[in-house]
Amino acid sequence: MDNKQIVKQFIENLFVDNDKAYSVLSDNVRVNWPGFGMEGIVGKENLREFLGNGGPDKVLDLKINNIIAENNIVIGEGSIVTERDSKIETSHFADVYTVDNGKIVSLKSYMVFDKSNETES
Repeated sequence: MDNKQIVKQFIENLFVDNDKAYSVLSDNVRVNWPGFGMEGIVGKENLREFLGNGGPDKVLDLKINNIIAENNIVIGEGSIVTERDSKIETSHFADVYTVDNGKIVSLKSYMVFDKSNETES
């Protein structure tokens, strides 16, 4: 697999087939969500635990609009619709991946929650 295919496999399978998604992560992957005011996560198993406790129950729709690669840097951009505790959320993402020796070694995920369909109460 080339670097774009590795990233595509991760994006398409996260929360759907986690074993397939996590198979392309390095054991010491570094993950961060800049702007969310939280510390980054180091390690595949720590990420699995974090997302298992705070991630969605299921993915309803996923659109990858662009996957752009240059050398070992890959950017995946798109949107995802998820359900958690019977609440449906749409998020837009632009994720920056670093791939080394066939594994994702770092990920910076820039996410924006879609507020366009919310109504004031």
